[in-house]
Amino acid sequence: MSTVRDDMPTVLIAGGSGLIGSHLTRHFKDRGFRVYKLTRKPRKHGHIFWKPQAQEMSTSKLHKIDVLINLAGENIGSSRWTAKRKADILASRVQSTQLLASMIPQMPNLKYYIGASGINCYENIPGKVFTEDEPYGSDYLALVVKEWEAAHQLVLKQVKGSIFRISMVLSRHGGSLHLMKQPVYFGLGAAVSTGQQYSPWIHIDDLCKLMLCAFDQKLEGTFNALGNNDTNLDMTKCLAKWLKRPLFLPNVPAFILKILLGERAILVLTDLRASNLKIKEAGFTFKYTSLDSAFKSFFK
Repeated sequence: MSTVRDDMPTVLIAGGSGLIGSHLTRHFKDRGFRVYKLTRKPRKHGHIFWKPQAQEMSTSKLHKIDVLINLAGENIGSSRWTAKRKADILASRVQSTQLLASMIPQMPNLKYYIGASGINCYENIPGKVFTEDEPYGSDYLALVVKEWEAAHQLVLKQVKGSIFRISMVLSRHGGSLHLMKQPVYFGLGAAVSTGQQYSPWIHIDDLCKLMLCAFDQKLEGTFNALGNNDTNLDMTKCLAKWLKRPLFLPNVPAFILKILLGERAILVLTDLRASNLKIKEAGFTFKYTSLDSAFKSFFK
């Protein structure tokens, strides 16, 4: 059992109950950090009330905070992108970040900020490997990231910090891997479209260690957060291998996915490759750089 140490920093996490936030909480607590979480329904000592839509937040414990981590935002893949849903996805990110920016003066001990962002911010140009200094794309997700990162800058004008453009997160506890695993497990696995479209991904342990590294080294700037890029077909084959299941069905046509998912299908159909050279040059070493090593950690 982890023990909070008086000489270790205190962390405040927005979005701490989600997949990344829950895992990150354990990583920080294992290091002896005290962790508080922002929540609309505070039930525990470590909870702090906030309501981003109303720009409301309790200030009683903010003077204790050394590190602020902002992961807040509605899940982009959980439901169909109606006009209302798209507005909610954007507002949940921008409003929460704007509220945090307004509260920085209430955190006199704050030393570092980490803001989450998305890797789906670049143009869809097959074959191109995108670095962090490339311009934003023009689709809906790129617009979300552009406005989200503009809100992060309101915080970064007041405190040192970094922004991580997070790729598909692989975890045994849910998220994309859970969705991919189900059809493969029941013998219904198949690649999507041509199967040759690339997706960047990161193991959740590497992502959490990356954020710890950023705090330890006080990194500044915007970083792509990915362990590697792999095709949809390679992901499907590797998953089938570790689940010991056959793959015999033909690829799922793109138009079928568009019917089932609507505009949300771009999460699977977009061909995107990104570079992680910048964060590696800053001193971070990824443990999981192949799908085989990542899936082995989940299914061995």
